Amino acid sequence: MILDPMVVHYRVGLEDRAGHRFSVEVSVPAGVGAVNFPSWAPGSYLMREFARFVRDVHAHRDGTPVAVRRVSRNQWQVEGPCTLQYQVYAREKSVRTAFLDEELAFFLPSNLLVYVDGQDRSTLTVEVPAGHLALCPLGPLHSGATVGGQAGEARFEADSLDTLMDSPVAIGRFDGQHFDADGVPHEHWIMPGHNGDMAKMARDLRSIVLAASGVFGDGFPYPHYQFVTLHQRAGHGGLEHKNNSILLRPRMGFAEARGYEEFLTLAAHEHFHAWNVKRIHPEELGPRFDYANEHYTRELWWLEGGTVYYEERIVLLAGVVTPDRHLERLADHVFRLRSQPGRRHQSLEDSSFDAWIKLYRPSEDAINSTISYYLKGAVVLMCLDLELRHRSQGARSLDDLMRALWQGWGRHGCGFPPGTIERLAGELAGGGGEFSRWYAAHVRGTDDVDVERALDHAGLDLVAVSGKAGGWLGVDLSRLVVTAVREDGPAAGVLSPGDELIALDGERLEAGGLSERLRDLAPSTTVNVHYARDGRLCIGQLRLGATPPSELKIVRREHTSQPREAVRRGWLHGPDAKP
Repeated sequence: MILDPMVVHYRVGLEDRAGHRFSVEVSVPAGVGAVNFPSWAPGSYLMREFARFVRDVHAHRDGTPVAVRRVSRNQWQVEGPCTLQYQVYAREKSVRTAFLDEELAFFLPSNLLVYVDGQDRSTLTVEVPAGHLALCPLGPLHSGATVGGQAGEARFEADSLDTLMDSPVAIGRFDGQHFDADGVPHEHWIMPGHNGDMAKMARDLRSIVLAASGVFGDGFPYPHYQFVTLHQRAGHGGLEHKNNSILLRPRMGFAEARGYEEFLTLAAHEHFHAWNVKRIHPEELGPRFDYANEHYTRELWWLEGGTVYYEERIVLLAGVVTPDRHLERLADHVFRLRSQPGRRHQSLEDSSFDAWIKLYRPSEDAINSTISYYLKGAVVLMCLDLELRHRSQGARSLDDLMRALWQGWGRHGCGFPPGTIERLAGELAGGGGEFSRWYAAHVRGTDDVDVERALDHAGLDLVAVSGKAGGWLGVDLSRLVVTAVREDGPAAGVLSPGDELIALDGERLEAGGLSERLRDLAPSTTVNVHYARDGRLCIGQLRLGATPPSELKIVRREHTSQPREAVRRGWLHGPDAKP
């Protein structure tokens, strides 16, 4: 490897595909005394400590060994100039971790590549097996042909460390479709062996990206864009990048209507992040990152919850989801929020701040202690959108707030300061103490979100669908083992996670038969529960509760006022909708 004193060069080899180990070679520039391994990947707020998968670290200078010594969880001392070599184990197929087998090589640079303090420019060379493509947003758009038709290499360049770390690499055989949207080239690549319709996916993705662009009204923020879809037997996930998104879906999940809908909403979510997160973000999240330490912010609820809400808006505006189905999906968000007692104990701001230790590592008590900033953020912003439309008689909406963040900060490449969202939302809402109290209660506080009030502005009602007949324990189960106990349920104070249910009133339970047994018992019935705890037989007594609603529905009122009809029409059908 030729060493360039100004650039860090990387080469990633795939020699040990059966053993799931990438080989990495790095040119360490002169004057460098240590290399660092990233501990996390932007967009996934957890210290994953990718260095734990590294082995066989050694270095040389023109064939002469150079000493390498690990000095911390993610740092090695080594004197440049030299060539550093190591291997990385990769067998977790997700959008945020590295994976290598005979069919696919996938990694985020933060999964594999060390960096040096002050690093700027870099090159990345990857091995490409015969008949495979190397996909990376750093490279030019592909024509669909394999790289050279035979084994070779692909080379990419990055102008900064953050650009490098934001550029995932996928190497394999891919089905591809190209489409232009307002003159901007887009691609969709998906691993073969799926059951999707490529042409339909391209048409729908084009409608989605155009709908997203329409929210901002000034085109796309990137020169080109890639959707890269990975699949496996089961699994779901997505991760955003500036000019690319990585999607993971079940392999046979593209033909059935609901599975395809989930693919489209996932794509809409990750693509909308090209604005909201990658370019619109608080000061704490960029434009430069420290890959060794956490970046705390209290506004992930806007970045992720807002994008959940907009994924629903985008698929509606794109015409790939009907207004009725849109209401069903929003009602499900409200239902799931109200099913979690933790909403009474953790605010949106605290949920955002605690993401590094709680969201990706939920405890058995998480349902009682935490709330997802994705979920509650989406519901709060749905209500804020309706409130803005109501107060302005349809002249303003959440889109105006999103555009203000884009015009003021996002398009200029800088993060917005603390308090910006509250200030801008207050100005759009007309200011005053009433809105300040609303914001404090729903974002900094733990008040229940008044969804009914927001829907009333649009002549809509939230209706509960009765649950199953019979009694309710208020526990989550894996077969007959308790995995969680709801603090607002009848079993609180009697059962604990890990308990194995054995009998109700002396009648032995069979796996899968508990729901039938409870169906025969009326709410308020007192029952004796036999269970095993830590290998010991126990008995407890509790009074069954009423089964909670099985779902919520958002329904249109047949007769409502003209202002409410106008808000509803604008919300469900867009600003150009006719009566």
